[in-house]
Amino acid sequence: MESSQESRIHAWLKLTGLVLAFIVFFNYVSPLLFSLSSSWQRFVDVQDEIGVSSGALYYTDVAVTQDSEAHVREAVSLGMQERAQKAAQKP
Repeated sequence: MESSQESRIHAWLKLTGLVLAFIVFFNYVSPLLFSLSSSWQRFVDVQDEIGVSSGALYYTDVAVTQDSEAHVREAVSLGMQERAQKAAQKP
């Protein structure tokens, strides 16, 4: 029984260590790396220059992305309706 309890404790410690490593990496190491990268700085400068929100490119909860998706769905729906009408008109 003790060995299974020790292995559970070991597994929990391992999981906790990994979570802490991820937190440290994403909160401290990656911002440091981004600040040292000239290409990343150029990417940020171009986004600011053009006025593009990176959220609009990557996230679906941004209003621009939702509007674009709605328009694409509408265009596809209209195209399918036109296609069905043309197919029905053929002899």
